[in-house]
Amino acid sequence: MEEEQYLVIVDGQDKTIEILSCKSVGRNLQIIYKSNTKKSFNYPSARAIMLESPNIIEIEENQTVYMQNIRTVGVKRVMDFQSHVRFVFEDNSRQVHVAKGLEIKKKEASTNAIEHTVRYWQTIAEELRLPDSRGEEQSFLRKQMRHLNSINQESPLFTYLLKSPVFSGSNEEYESIFPFRFNLSQYEAVKQALNSSISVIEGPPGTGKTQTILNILANLVIKNQSVAVVSSNNAAVQNVKEKLEAAGYGFLVASLGNLENQKKFFGALPSISFDAYQELAENEDINKLNKRLHEISIQIRRLMELENERALLKQKVEGYRLEYKHFQNYFEKQDIEQIGKLSFYQQTSDNVLKFLVESKISSERGKSDSWIRKFKLVLFHGFTNFKKLKQNEMDILLEYQLAFYELKIEELNRKIIEISQRLKTENFKNLTNEHQNISEKIFKIRLLQKYEKHERVEEELKKYKQNLNRFIQTYPIVLSTAQSLLSCTNPNFLFDYVIIDESSQVNLLEGALALSCCKNVIIVGDTRQLPQIVDRKLEQKFAEIGKKVDPAFRYFDHSLLTSVLEIYAESVPRTMLREHYRCHPRIIEFCNAKYYSGELIAFTESKEEDIPLLIYRTAQGNHMREVTRGKGVGKFNRRELDVIEKEVLVDLDQAARKNADLGFVTPYRKQADHANGQFDEEIESDTVHKYQGREKGTMIMSTVIDKTKQGNMGLKFVNDPQMLNVAVSRAQNTFILVTGHEMFLEKRSEVGDLIRYMEYNTMDEHVVESQIVSVFDLLYKDYSERLNSLESRLHGKSRFKSEKIMNTLLSEILAEDEYLILEYTEQVYLKNLFENVQKLKKDEQQYIKNRASVDFVIYHKLDKKPLLAIEVDGFASHDNNPSQLLKDKMKDRIFESYSLMLKRYKTNEICDEASIRALLNRAFETYEMKKGET
Repeated sequence: MEEEQYLVIVDGQDKTIEILSCKSVGRNLQIIYKSNTKKSFNYPSARAIMLESPNIIEIEENQTVYMQNIRTVGVKRVMDFQSHVRFVFEDNSRQVHVAKGLEIKKKEASTNAIEHTVRYWQTIAEELRLPDSRGEEQSFLRKQMRHLNSINQESPLFTYLLKSPVFSGSNEEYESIFPFRFNLSQYEAVKQALNSSISVIEGPPGTGKTQTILNILANLVIKNQSVAVVSSNNAAVQNVKEKLEAAGYGFLVASLGNLENQKKFFGALPSISFDAYQELAENEDINKLNKRLHEISIQIRRLMELENERALLKQKVEGYRLEYKHFQNYFEKQDIEQIGKLSFYQQTSDNVLKFLVESKISSERGKSDSWIRKFKLVLFHGFTNFKKLKQNEMDILLEYQLAFYELKIEELNRKIIEISQRLKTENFKNLTNEHQNISEKIFKIRLLQKYEKHERVEEELKKYKQNLNRFIQTYPIVLSTAQSLLSCTNPNFLFDYVIIDESSQVNLLEGALALSCCKNVIIVGDTRQLPQIVDRKLEQKFAEIGKKVDPAFRYFDHSLLTSVLEIYAESVPRTMLREHYRCHPRIIEFCNAKYYSGELIAFTESKEEDIPLLIYRTAQGNHMREVTRGKGVGKFNRRELDVIEKEVLVDLDQAARKNADLGFVTPYRKQADHANGQFDEEIESDTVHKYQGREKGTMIMSTVIDKTKQGNMGLKFVNDPQMLNVAVSRAQNTFILVTGHEMFLEKRSEVGDLIRYMEYNTMDEHVVESQIVSVFDLLYKDYSERLNSLESRLHGKSRFKSEKIMNTLLSEILAEDEYLILEYTEQVYLKNLFENVQKLKKDEQQYIKNRASVDFVIYHKLDKKPLLAIEVDGFASHDNNPSQLLKDKMKDRIFESYSLMLKRYKTNEICDEASIRALLNRAFETYEMKKGET
């Protein structure tokens, strides 16, 4: 049917374009679809209507269409069927609305900016392929973005696109509940989030971001408000779901999102018995609970300030102790004359520091012998022997510097003890437990009041939207991905709140969709962690249209979080969660000092015997390789993996390996794939991007790149501060860095700063120089001095140095008494090695005929039977040559067919005399077994 003349609505959907014919038969509408012309369908008037002969209104360039106060951009034509209207957009997509509140107004200047931005995003969505997406997901995003043609003026998307001020109110009468506990930063975050149309919560690693979200959810639910929690992927919101279920509140949650998740949810709807809640309500007076909560809230926040102060003092003590150790090492190396013990009785660190400062100033001004100076020395420091001071001034200054650290640490520890005693005296721990307990009681009683007269819906997937408001009353918390949230509701439905988690990884298209379907938004994330991944290949394609858009809305430059912060800067309510609970203090302090301006407060404890930081340096050499052809391109470093396998994991005792929850992280996908193939299953190996949001007891990081030209080209990628921040902060107890010898220290780099920090914090005691070398390291420009002797002995006719190395080793090893019975030959044709080729496939026979050879064959001298063949594979000619790899596999199959051992030595893997001897012994044992069998 012609859309220009007709409008046929079936079950609320515009089906006109799908219909071949339609006519009224009595009270029913008889429809024949184009997809099934042999069958007609009869619909009652309650389900289907047909309208015709619309009044067509062409929308001029200076006009804007409004429908029930919702601004709709990009409309080129309105088809008015009296009871309904159809909008036709510039991209020829359609929308149908009930004809209520239609207005066509003169376009405001701000509308042009909104239209340019929305059109820019929609144009990108037309071609965008998200990581790991299939075609239907791409079209899904495109379809979702078309919803942005209509933007509700009550939504934060409208505020955001206009850069309008953020609304912030206050509700002093309402005392927030915290059934999931809280700290000072979390309290402030919840308070601001509940009173702002747009708010930002910055959640650095390990600061209780999810706990904050849970407390926000609890407060919104008891205020009878709906809320959706979204992110760029399901994994981020799954954590929220699991913790709500663990606390017994899973019945509040509808896990929707994509169709698969929706089917799973409706296939097993959550249930709840309110018997325990009823008993609680009968035994507790909620007014008294609220009053008591208010009484202790003020006291708890004051004590939390003290608790934070104590944690900061502990951080300072850790810092001073480390400085003290370094100074002690320096002090012990100085030739200091014994001048008698100086008295620091009743001295303070401030007085000692004052003495040092005055000494420096007096010396610079040439007034060391002035009477004022001597008077101060007597009055404030008890000094009377001025001659001794003048003769041994530098020695005395060093003594005072040492005393400063001792006094300062002692003073800080006294303050820590004082605060601890005060917290104990005022029952801080009991009060926090009571606060949580009261919060839980209030939450449960309010839930009972909410649900005791409410009939829980048992909707089906296909019907829940027909009673969406009732469904949301039953399940006030909806979980979804950001791009799927709109598909979970009806057009123009607005949640009271949307919480966007991991917002640094939510791109502007997904973010805009989430902002469009709520009244208030809470944006949770961390600008110092990894941003979303965008396809940079498309950036140039959209550069021209992007010039018409405000820089804050450019897809390739911003995540939702950074875009909002660029627009609103300090005017948006913004809270940083400061209290850190995950990493050992020495681990998180690197991130704190480097990326968070020292704002984090570590609440984890440090013990004297802890070894939280370890560096393993590989031996000199160019160990990185890059696959540039065929499948699985990318950079990897086999030597770093070998160091982990043969040294790091050996050094970690068995108990640590079993219980510590081991992880391996690297910037490169190729390295992670190699690690998964090389390490035991107990080690979870992945890229830094995939590890964001996760943690491990012990985390091992491999940097991969080396000093080669290719390695230097990868420096910018590895040197990403956000990536390094994520990598380090995944480790709870121990962070181990495996890296090149001097690669990063020679350049100004993020990893170089990490190495310097680790060296300083470990006093160089936990910096391990790897003992693993390979004879093929001689192929590098730089190599370990341990290989100098072998370099001087190299011989052989081959033009390849790798084969000369193997030739030299075999000739020297086979000259030993143990192996005199063996001999070897170079470049042996397979045709000479395998005379009978009938058992081989035709392509294998042809391969042998084409002069295929093997680098080395070891024989038994007496019967001339081969024991072993050796191939030396250069990376460029093998691993980075897909056609050669196929030939290698064929050669391997041929040797297997004849049960003859073939050992491949790759030049980027470990090869030394010990490994060759072990190989010869194994081959000789196999030979003896075969001989015995015959």
